[in-house]
Amino acid sequence: MNLNSLGKLGNRLLSSIIVSALIIVILVITCTVSVRLFLNINIQGQRALDNIEESANNLFKSLIDQETGQRGYNLSKDSTFLEPYYEGMKIFSENSKDLREKTEDFPDLHIEVKQVVQKGEYWQENYGEPLVNLTLEGKHPTVQLLKEGKKALDDFRYTTSDFSKKVEAQRSNVRNTMNKRINMALTALVIILIGIIFINLLINYQILKSVIKPIIELSSSVKCYTDHNFSKGIPVYRKRDELFELIKNIDLMRTELSQSITSLKLKVNYDELTGLYNRRYFNEFIITEWELAKKNSFNFSLILFDIDHYKNFNDTYGHLAGDECLKTISECIQVYNAEPLSFAARYGGEEFVVLLPQGTEHEALSVAENIKTAILDLKIPHRSSPVNEYVTVSIGVASVIPIGEMASNEIISMADEALYKSKQNGRNKVTKYMSKSQYSDVNPV
Repeated sequence: MNLNSLGKLGNRLLSSIIVSALIIVILVITCTVSVRLFLNINIQGQRALDNIEESANNLFKSLIDQETGQRGYNLSKDSTFLEPYYEGMKIFSENSKDLREKTEDFPDLHIEVKQVVQKGEYWQENYGEPLVNLTLEGKHPTVQLLKEGKKALDDFRYTTSDFSKKVEAQRSNVRNTMNKRINMALTALVIILIGIIFINLLINYQILKSVIKPIIELSSSVKCYTDHNFSKGIPVYRKRDELFELIKNIDLMRTELSQSITSLKLKVNYDELTGLYNRRYFNEFIITEWELAKKNSFNFSLILFDIDHYKNFNDTYGHLAGDECLKTISECIQVYNAEPLSFAARYGGEEFVVLLPQGTEHEALSVAENIKTAILDLKIPHRSSPVNEYVTVSIGVASVIPIGEMASNEIISMADEALYKSKQNGRNKVTKYMSKSQYSDVNPV
């Protein structure tokens, strides 16, 4: 990397970032190693508890095997039952020793293991071996001795069960200890990272302090340019460094962008096919003129019309002929593009609109009649129209004085309703919107 290409300001910022990044990397590595260590300790602890639990289970099973062999021998006098008895004694002895050794790192469990082993040994010494010897001597054990032996064995069972619960509790302790250590490590990491970031911010603030004002001013200027306001100039900055070049280039961009936006606005406001204003520009224009009319209590009139059975026209003559039809009609109403007195636009598809920002109802009806007649006089053939052999239009007219909370879309809805009435009454008509849903046809054909 060529550090000279970053400039003085860039190099200072880069140095600050590199130092902060190195510290953060070291901290993250340290935290990761610590978490790994805590996890390993937990795994080792859990494995040790698994071994303890396994030995405890073997111890329990070995004593049960002894009791089973002893009882079978007492009942059947069959010496084969002595094999599991003696094998159980051997396993009991081995696991007793293992449990004492394995629980040395767990003091609570070590105490419990001693009790478990003692109760097992108590049964062996006082009931297991004596009962086997009685049978060997050909004697029968008393009922009292058998009951006491069973009680001693049950006591061993209960103690072993409690020990298993203690092992599970110890598992939870090991896990909780691991979680606490990990949480402490992560908390320390977050606190230190926040501190490093804060210190880094202070350092960078000192670095940027000498140039922050022109940068803020430049940002404000650029924001104005994004809003297409090019009247705001660039900030004054006399140091010959990277910021100076940036400001100079933005000034050049402002000049070129201003020229491009002006040219583009001229294009985006017009419909490409007809050459009339488009729907987007009409939506902006009507709001402005509506507010002006409301402020000055002017009349406000709108003419909305569309070509009768235009779909049939397209189906009959093709879409190219349909486009030519739209162009011809658009040329016919271009005369009404005489701002601020009137405004003509393509509203959408085969629908057009003429706006008279200060026109009265009488003037609007007159213009509508002229449009209807002028389009019919074009004599554009339309053999698939049930209305006329030539292309005709249906027109809706609305005229109001904007007051109160009335919005511009209301007069559009009025004109659209009147247009619908014209179509409903046979098309090739001019209909004005009337209150109380009463309409009047003007010059019906």
